[in-house]
Amino acid sequence: MMQKWTARSGGLWLLLMAIATTASGAEAGDASEDYLQLEQAVLDGRDIRMTLDLSACLRHGTELSGPPIRGSVRFDAVMIRGDHSIALSMTHFTVRNDGTPVNEFLSFKVQPSGKVDAHSWFFNAATYAVVQDSEFDCDLGRGTAFHW
Repeated sequence: MMQKWTARSGGLWLLLMAIATTASGAEAGDASEDYLQLEQAVLDGRDIRMTLDLSACLRHGTELSGPPIRGSVRFDAVMIRGDHSIALSMTHFTVRNDGTPVNEFLSFKVQPSGKVDAHSWFFNAATYAVVQDSEFDCDLGRGTAFHW
C-alpha cells in the first residue's frame, strides 16, 4: 500500500533527514583542520606528498619512539574510504643493506581526528615472502606532514 504524502509524514521525513545530517555533520565537526585540508586536496585531485619523521611517531601498540628515519613519499594511490579515513599507498623496489632485493609497500591511513597509521612491509623480490613488517602510530603535524 502506498502512503499518501501529508504534512505529518513530510515532517517525520524532515526530522529524520535533520538527524542524519546532524550525525554526518558531527563527524565533519570532529575532524582536525589538517585532515579537512588533506581531504579537500584529495577531492581536488592534487598530487599528494608527505614528509615523514618516524622518530616522532610511536611503534604501534607501545610508548617507544620509532626509528630515526626521515624522508618524503609521493603516493601511487589515494582514496577516501567509507569510514572517512584517507588511505594512501606506494610501492618501490630497493636493495637492503645485506644485498637482498626487496619490494617495499608503504600504507598510510589518516583518520579525521588526525591520527595516522603508518605501515611498511618489505617483500623478498623473488619469493614475495615478508622480510619485515613494521607499524607506527603518528599524528598529522607530528611525524607526518602532507604537501600538495
